[in-house]
Amino acid sequence: MRVVSDVTYEPIRPEDMQVGQLVNALPEAYTEIVEEDHSEALTVKAFASVILIRMELDEFVIEPGREDWHVDGILCYSKICTHVGCPISLYEQQTHNMLCPCHQSTFALADNGKVVFGPAKRALPQLALEVDAEGYLAAQGDFPEPVGPSYWERAKYENGERV
Repeated sequence: MRVVSDVTYEPIRPEDMQVGQLVNALPEAYTEIVEEDHSEALTVKAFASVILIRMELDEFVIEPGREDWHVDGILCYSKICTHVGCPISLYEQQTHNMLCPCHQSTFALADNGKVVFGPAKRALPQLALEVDAEGYLAAQGDFPEPVGPSYWERAKYENGERV
């Protein structure tokens, strides 16, 4: 499924992103839900919001088995803090750290989303990216681990529908 801007709902090509840039994004199926059911769309957005970050290839660590999870230095992580589920939003471009404004958990985006400070105990889940046949960024599949804090209800969404 394509990853689209959470503002314009436009798909994103790798060449659209500059090194150091962070983009708030969503799965493309979210845009269809917005048109059908606004309240359901907010629920999906709470679980599915992601951030895209582009770094130089020598600026980040690649965990074994995740060598093909980035596209030209573009990485994708859940935007939902693993502590209590706040949307992370404060990006420090020089260190590539992401700070949660609620309780200051800090995540190293250049090191697989690992926690470097604060009460969060789990790294930010990373989403494997690829380029689709038309040249747009797309997810290779779903997150391999739960998104958000451990106590959340883990509803599953497939193709924009709750299952």
